[in-house]
Amino acid sequence: MRRLLAQVMAFAWLSGLPIALAARDVAEQAKFQPAAAVSVSAIPEQPLSAQNGALVLDVRVSATGEVADIQVRRDLAPLTEEAIRSVKTWKFEPAKLEGRCIPSRITVAVNFNPPSASSADVPLHPLMPQEDETRVKSSFQPAEVTFAKMPAFVYGAFGPGTVVVAVTVNEEGKVQSTKVLRDAPPFTGHAIQAAADWRFVPATLEGKPLQSTVILAFVFRIFNWPPALPY
Repeated sequence: MRRLLAQVMAFAWLSGLPIALAARDVAEQAKFQPAAAVSVSAIPEQPLSAQNGALVLDVRVSATGEVADIQVRRDLAPLTEEAIRSVKTWKFEPAKLEGRCIPSRITVAVNFNPPSASSADVPLHPLMPQEDETRVKSSFQPAEVTFAKMPAFVYGAFGPGTVVVAVTVNEEGKVQSTKVLRDAPPFTGHAIQAAADWRFVPATLEGKPLQSTVILAFVFRIFNWPPALPY
């Protein structure tokens, strides 16, 4: 922490920014650490459903890292319920406020990729209202998905797979970095490329934008090849 403050103060001095203001902003963000996923599982691909697209969940994480509640932000029926059942089994590192574990929230988006030869922008369903009584009473508000990208089709892949990545979203709502939480070759590289183009309303702490983490799951479906020939 002391080293970080020293770096910020040096930058502020060189750029002409008030040192006290720069140090205060670092201290504000350093006192809060958002929740992070540490154990995730695959999400069933449901081959009988023709629905494709992205659903978005607002996941409440307890002070012990358990999933306490899930609210749907963008629905994709009938795939939403299966995604919720899977995410409920995930484990998280709880958020921390000044070193103390606290309940918090994290955004989880699940993208169901169609067996298609081309990638496309994902149409997002309208935001659903949240129930105030189920929300964590906290000044931290997680990032909100505003634009999603479908991964490109993976040639030579004949089975389903789920790739889960954690993306770091900066104060402008853009993806800054990506960490693979669940690998599923040969789909992983395509998922990472798609995740880089997603856009968000950034998370806020006490009304100020800050860097945060969003979990993206990409569910690749079975592609039957070669196709059946007509007789």
